[in-house]
Amino acid sequence: MKVLISGASGFVGTALIEALRARGHAVRSISRRPGAEHDWSTESLSRGVEWADAVVNLAGENLFARRWDPVFKQELWRSRFEGTKALATLVGKRPGTVLVSASAIGIYGDRGEEELGEDAAPGRGFLPELARDWEEATRPAEQGGARVVILRIGIVLGHGGALARMKTPFRLGLGGRLGTGRQWMSWIALDDLVALILHALEQPAARGVYNATAPQPCTNAEFTRTLAGVLRRPALFPVPAFALRLALGEAAQVLLEGQRVLPRRALAEGFVFQEPGLERCLRRLL
Repeated sequence: MKVLISGASGFVGTALIEALRARGHAVRSISRRPGAEHDWSTESLSRGVEWADAVVNLAGENLFARRWDPVFKQELWRSRFEGTKALATLVGKRPGTVLVSASAIGIYGDRGEEELGEDAAPGRGFLPELARDWEEATRPAEQGGARVVILRIGIVLGHGGALARMKTPFRLGLGGRLGTGRQWMSWIALDDLVALILHALEQPAARGVYNATAPQPCTNAEFTRTLAGVLRRPALFPVPAFALRLALGEAAQVLLEGQRVLPRRALAEGFVFQEPGLERCLRRLL
């Protein structure tokens, strides 16, 4: 299979490229061009999609790149919606092509203890609306006859990303829960996310929305205790919600709100998670 990847420079994209090549697939990547009038070169997109049998779309501006003022919110939206729609429109002109596109579990909003399968309704607010538009941008591909898979991705744990930012304060004994700690954290090991992307690419029956999270989500307090235990450090310094809001502004909601997400479709299709539980995952990584 010839696979085109957008957003390939991140730690998910890097791991995916390695896995694809190990399985004998040919890979090309396209990148956004910060500072350009348009983030995507239409010519390079067209050439890439014409070459590819499948497209994996991982691109999107980092939610924590800076504070959420109206200008940055528009950039968050544009980097997801416009880039995805451009790809989907080109894929829609080549029926039979596969499009695997990232989304986020933020689409569900803050849902407390509710267990969320793929059929759960979207929440309300900026993040749910951002993710909803991101998914809607894939529609031209589906309308054109492509097979489209949308992965609602949770917190990705690997050598990089969120875990790299968490482990330093915990190793120094300065870690602690965020806010009340009752908010749910739905996570997935990087290797399992890559395997789920491969499943979406290689299984002809796979289409529609999948929750890309491990089958055992945990609360922030449970995550904190487990991470501290694996590192053999105390977790005595909780971060109050007001301090996070002061430091991060509106973006603090990403850390203070939670979703208890379950990967029901992947499990029903026989997908086997190599790291279903948090403690074993963290021990392997740390």
